[in-house]
Amino acid sequence: MMSGCSIIFLVAIALLMIFSCDVDAFMNQSPSRIRVAQTTSLNARTRQRKPWSERERQTILSRNGEHFKLDRMRGNIEFGSSSRIQTILDGADEAAVKRWLSDDKQIAMSIWDPKLIKEEPKVYRLKLMTLMFVTIQLSPHVDVRMYEEGEGAMFKLESVAFDPNIQILPGVGVSADQLGILIDVVGELYPSRDGKGVDGKIGFVTKGELPPPMRLLPEQALKSSLGTINRTITNFAISNFQRGARDKFREFILSER
Repeated sequence: MMSGCSIIFLVAIALLMIFSCDVDAFMNQSPSRIRVAQTTSLNARTRQRKPWSERERQTILSRNGEHFKLDRMRGNIEFGSSSRIQTILDGADEAAVKRWLSDDKQIAMSIWDPKLIKEEPKVYRLKLMTLMFVTIQLSPHVDVRMYEEGEGAMFKLESVAFDPNIQILPGVGVSADQLGILIDVVGELYPSRDGKGVDGKIGFVTKGELPPPMRLLPEQALKSSLGTINRTITNFAISNFQRGARDKFREFILSER
């Protein structure tokens, strides 16, 4: 939960690091195989996520700190982090915080650059700037559902779709399904006990399939590298959310006067 650059920006860099070997293999396929598999970035299908259950949400949010899981035989890997968010808001009281949290659009604009948001009912497509890595171009977006429960008593967000929007050559794209990539993001916010701010948690998990060469790396080396990414994401997310929330809540309070 943050403004401007985002959690996905850093996860996207991690994805490039982890899955670039798969992209290289894709580029080395025969022309006939490429024609069968290719999609253009404009037509690449966004990977939809099945509806969240409360148990799935809590599995991520109940974690404290970093998460890492590796199935070396199958090549499956997942990593992520879950952290608590506590932010004091100037001029806040419980009633004002609940009014603020009851407006999903207000919160969305608080935690993201409005220029990078495509709005649908209760769902916000959060876009990123284009990233370049040698011959790989990455312009990811994530669709996030944001909603409130209990008239502002609880604000929730959860990812519903993700598209890395990868192009390996002009006009040749690779979908999230082809690379086996999935990013899950969940979060919740609620008024703090003293009513002077918001408390909550944010968690993310990135899942994918390691290419065979990277399955040979020592588990500790992978875990250490991804742990650095997790900590960078977490620190960046929390600091940016706190700054954005304070600014937007201040504007919200002034608009009510």
